[in-house]
Amino acid sequence: MTRFQLLVNLASRIIQSGQLCLLKALREKQLGSAEANVLMFLYTYGEGIKQDDIVTGVAVSKPAVSRTIMSLEKKGYIIRKPNTLDKRAHLVYLTEKARREEEYIQKQYEELVRVAAVGIPDDKIEEFIDIFQKVAENLDNHRRSLHD
Repeated sequence: MTRFQLLVNLASRIIQSGQLCLLKALREKQLGSAEANVLMFLYTYGEGIKQDDIVTGVAVSKPAVSRTIMSLEKKGYIIRKPNTLDKRAHLVYLTEKARREEEYIQKQYEELVRVAAVGIPDDKIEEFIDIFQKVAENLDNHRRSLHD
């Protein structure tokens, strides 16, 4: 196994394990990890956000975000309103139900991060974040160059 294959394998394990932990923690709220990720994005960056901005923010495909938005709307966590500046776009807003669940959902993410970081010094966590940001940027730039 090459070093890059190991990196991809470890990143996949981290993501998969994190998603499974979130699924279990959010089961009682009838939320999946993708839905929770969109809610966390909205909690963090505010409301009245275009779906395209959510796509960029959570780094998931447009169709996947569209399905997630529809599911959250059906479950009563969000509403979509027409964008008065762009008739083709909708803006996404949290409902009262989503606001009531914000603290619970954020605690699940905090707990996941706490468990993942057990035994790792803070400076190493910062180094890990910096390295993974650079890897993500490198791959994003490479992907874009393939489409030019």
